[in-house]
Amino acid sequence: MTIKEIAKKALNHFKSKGYIFTPSEYEEVFCKIAKQYGVIIDDCNKIAKYLSKLDSKYQAIAKNYNIKNLDELLVFLINYINRENTSKEKESIEQLFLYVKRALDVIAILPIVKSKKIALKHLDFIKPYMEKEEYEKLRQEWIDFLDTFDASIVRRGAAYAGIKSEDALEVIDALIKRIEEGPDLSHLIDAIIYTLTPSYAPFMDDDIAMLKKQLQEDPTIILTKAFADDLRILTNKRIKLDKDELKQKLKDLDQIAERISIKIVRMLQKTAGSSKEIKIIADEIRNWRHEGQDFESIKEKLLTIAVSIDKELDEFSEEMKREDNEIERLKEKIKYLEKKVKKLSKEVKTDFLTNIANKKAIMEELKRQESSFKRYGTNYSVVFFDIDHFKNINDTYGHDAGDVILKSLGLLFKRYARDVDMIGRFGGEEFVAILPNTNIDGACKFAEKLRKIVEKTKFMYKNTRINVTVSGGVASRNETNSMDETLKLADERLYKAKRSGRNRIVCS
Repeated sequence: MTIKEIAKKALNHFKSKGYIFTPSEYEEVFCKIAKQYGVIIDDCNKIAKYLSKLDSKYQAIAKNYNIKNLDELLVFLINYINRENTSKEKESIEQLFLYVKRALDVIAILPIVKSKKIALKHLDFIKPYMEKEEYEKLRQEWIDFLDTFDASIVRRGAAYAGIKSEDALEVIDALIKRIEEGPDLSHLIDAIIYTLTPSYAPFMDDDIAMLKKQLQEDPTIILTKAFADDLRILTNKRIKLDKDELKQKLKDLDQIAERISIKIVRMLQKTAGSSKEIKIIADEIRNWRHEGQDFESIKEKLLTIAVSIDKELDEFSEEMKREDNEIERLKEKIKYLEKKVKKLSKEVKTDFLTNIANKKAIMEELKRQESSFKRYGTNYSVVFFDIDHFKNINDTYGHDAGDVILKSLGLLFKRYARDVDMIGRFGGEEFVAILPNTNIDGACKFAEKLRKIVEKTKFMYKNTRINVTVSGGVASRNETNSMDETLKLADERLYKAKRSGRNRIVCS
């Protein structure tokens, strides 16, 4: 049907009703008839065309209003423009920017070298209305700083200073005060003398007396190297004297112990007659004599043991049975704990959302590849992937949809990676692939293959298809001088891919 015929039908519509129409009423009827006959006219699609140029947020709102003509579109826009308070928003952004600068000023004077360097660099670099990628890069530096920062040193310092505080300045003041006051070493003097006194050989009285006098006159000599050397010499002397004395005194005792040992072994090899064997052992010990009286108490103790062995054998047998049961129970428990430890070990290096490697696991693998490169010259490549317009996905469909996309991408990357490759979530919507024994050409082919697979994959959330693409940057170790430079080069190429239009891989 021609436009002329459509116009004629529209006129007949109003003529049959005897109705005097306005231009906008005529346009509505004209477009309705054209649509009915499948005739596409640009003027009839002006509303849809204008709506498509709005921000995604306003497009989503406009769907609920069923806007049919320009008047309704203008009313809709006027209502939402009047709601916006741009001056207040601008003032809020400026205040937030000033707040960030002041916070960086404060961080820059804190006595932590790494955070101070980051703060000073960001003060020179940060500016209002920065690009999202620039903000993300600055934010990542703080994330990296927090990942490596260990505040436990403050607690250790507080414990050493003898105070309870997590304030670094209070801890430093307490430590300085402790150093200025100097340690009280007088309580160590008696302890040192006690450790040097021989247990058996009373032949060091003169040496110990001289050392004690020196310590009482000046306890701070405990902190000198000369005192440490003297203490080592005296300790060795005490140990030698005690060993020699004990060696002499324990000769006879060793003979008794050897006899008892032989008899007990023979007895345990039999199934009966244990009581008779024990009596023989007791008689031998009673008939044994020694000139030194120092061992009488030891002999009596050995006799008591010999008499008790017979009774203890029965108890020992029952105890063994109980211990066998306990050992079996412990074996089962050990198996359970081993499984649990294995699972926990995997979770420590696994991203909780995507169930693939996390940043810690990625950095450990990079270090292993770097070691192999330095030792054997085995090259490796790194690929940075980043989801395009991920913020728009979260804003349009919600963060739950964003999580579904991240999890699905993790499964997709893992499915198409080689067994020797590692691919993990580096943070946010960024993924990293480590490709061992792979040059730049092979890595680029791998990255391009994954890019095409992502582009063709149907990502669904609540019966809604979400189009997803990724950008990537590739770098090979033999292009750079270090592992860090390789990571940086891949990251720079990723941002180059984003600036070049996204949904592409940059390899040079």
